[in-house]
Amino acid sequence: MLLDTTRFGTLDIDPAQIITFTQPILGFQEYRRYILIPGPNEPLTWLQSTDAGDLAFILLDPRSIMPEYEVDLRPPELAELAVATPAELLVFTLVVVPHDPAQIRTNMRAPVLINEKHRLGKQTILERSNYPIQFYLAQARSKSGPEAPHARTHA
Repeated sequence: MLLDTTRFGTLDIDPAQIITFTQPILGFQEYRRYILIPGPNEPLTWLQSTDAGDLAFILLDPRSIMPEYEVDLRPPELAELAVATPAELLVFTLVVVPHDPAQIRTNMRAPVLINEKHRLGKQTILERSNYPIQFYLAQARSKSGPEAPHARTHA
């Protein structure tokens, strides 16, 4: 199947790779079918709509910036995605990329969940969590990694 996209040109995709969303991404109710495309680097991935060639989202593995990140799903949500536990799902968050790099952020409270085996996906809202709706990636970078061993604390 050929898919014309604005970001990737024409892609020859295998229809068996299409992920059908049981619940749409918030604000995009009419789009339910997507494919995953490797991102420019780890931990980024593209979620390209197969219904609209100009619709693609950047996804982030939230554990890359918050290793303790977990999704707590209720039995009906697990059943909707045809899994027994959240460990069977790919978990991503949507990334917002404005012009100012310091404002790049992700929504940690509304992850995108994908069952690769059954090609099902959905965005959910983690009602019982304290994860931020706007988590700025510049904030994550400043907290990661040790300080340089010979850096001065004041100049």
